[in-house]
Amino acid sequence: MDIFYHAQSFEQNIKAGSIGLIGSGSPRIVELSQRLPKRIWVFKTPKGMKGSIQLVASLLVSEEPSVAVQTDQPNVIFYDVFSPHSVVFTDSGSLERVQQVSGYFQYRWHAAFSTSFRGDAGLRAMEADVVRGLEAIVTDWARVQMLELVKDRGSVRPINPFAQSSN
Repeated sequence: MDIFYHAQSFEQNIKAGSIGLIGSGSPRIVELSQRLPKRIWVFKTPKGMKGSIQLVASLLVSEEPSVAVQTDQPNVIFYDVFSPHSVVFTDSGSLERVQQVSGYFQYRWHAAFSTSFRGDAGLRAMEADVVRGLEAIVTDWARVQMLELVKDRGSVRPINPFAQSSN
């Protein structure tokens, strides 16, 4: 099981160095984390394309923070910012890719699309069959390790520099 997470500002957060956790006012993220997800798949609605979604990133879930993080969100899930499996898709904004991902999810979660992913509609469990289908779609997509997009990478330091990254 993985997590579908809709976040419009995720890319700006990366550039600003605000990384390492996904926070929510809703307890739904904690409920999903208790199901031991492997990854968080981050999506957004592309500008001017209401009713469509763009896959932004795939992040490896971690039981504890890999970097020092601060948040006022009451419910959080951590991801490993140093893992080579925490990636941002660099060509996912093309019309073809947006249509491919949107089409894949629209018939599964029509209600989420109709509410524009507000609230808990933007946070969903992705069962194994859905994850396998998404992995097949993105297998040849260009991607970079997420830290490559942080403007001041020197400011991102591991909490425990001797810890092994999650795999």
